[in-house]
Amino acid sequence: MVGLNSIRYQAGILTVIVALILITPLCGFLFDCGCTWPWAGLESHCNIHNPNAVHQCPWCVSTIAGTGSVGLAVLIGFLLSVKPSGSGYDVRDSALAGIQQKASASDFIQRAVIGLLGFTIAAVITAWLSGYVLEYPYFVFISGWPL
Repeated sequence: MVGLNSIRYQAGILTVIVALILITPLCGFLFDCGCTWPWAGLESHCNIHNPNAVHQCPWCVSTIAGTGSVGLAVLIGFLLSVKPSGSGYDVRDSALAGIQQKASASDFIQRAVIGLLGFTIAAVITAWLSGYVLEYPYFVFISGWPL
């Protein structure tokens, strides 16, 4: 029986929390729109707040693009971090308790890293797609979309 106290779900919750902290600075990095860390202003410097901006951040201007991209990326990260491992092997011998504890810590870190990598890859792909569809002129190191 797997409860919410399992390593899988703890890694999944950590992945979601870290992903939600990283999403706004990632938006600013990918779109050069002004979004930043939550403690540095979040989206308050985003070009979405500039009425004279010719192009506005695709994630901030479009609810569908923003929510869909971020939601999908966070969901993918969470699912990758809670994915059951295929072994089914459980060490229950008290003589191996120290080994099991180290394996649990290693499993937690591995799950969180895999979840965050999946989140980042999905966020970059969906951000590129959002920018391309909404004809935003900047994406990381691309200054114009090839048509």
